[in-house]
Amino acid sequence: MENDQLRQFVQQISREQEKKIEQEKRRNYFKEIGRKGGLKKKTSNQFTKVVSTRLTLKEFEEVAKKAKRFKLSVSKYFRFLITEKELRINEFKEDETLLSYGNNFIRIKNLLRHREFSQLDHTKVILREIEIVTKLIHDYLYNKMKDRDKENFQEDE
Repeated sequence: MENDQLRQFVQQISREQEKKIEQEKRRNYFKEIGRKGGLKKKTSNQFTKVVSTRLTLKEFEEVAKKAKRFKLSVSKYFRFLITEKELRINEFKEDETLLSYGNNFIRIKNLLRHREFSQLDHTKVILREIEIVTKLIHDYLYNKMKDRDKENFQEDE
């Protein structure tokens, strides 16, 4: 009997610890959104080869304008183009937009729950729909984050 209670207590503590770790990961992930597209910084000792090219003034201005639009340096922009890697800058803007929508839905839900709107007939239906939408947004963002983590882990190997 006492052993079962101890086991349940340990399981409860481990679940709480997992929740804390998950919340910390979530906080860190959303801190990264908006930081130059969340691109990882590379140190100078990783770059061992130099490739130089000549451009006309007009070509350089076009490239510089595109790089500035993605908030990248010209060399970093060229590196992405040459290695045919995807520029995921717009992807993070989409995440940021979805995150703000989710926050707004949560605010609406709180208003409906705590104000005079709770007296309306359709409040429960609206609250249920808002919960479904926020859960979908949450699942989409976290699945995307997990996929990105898998890709980064495979690239590191």
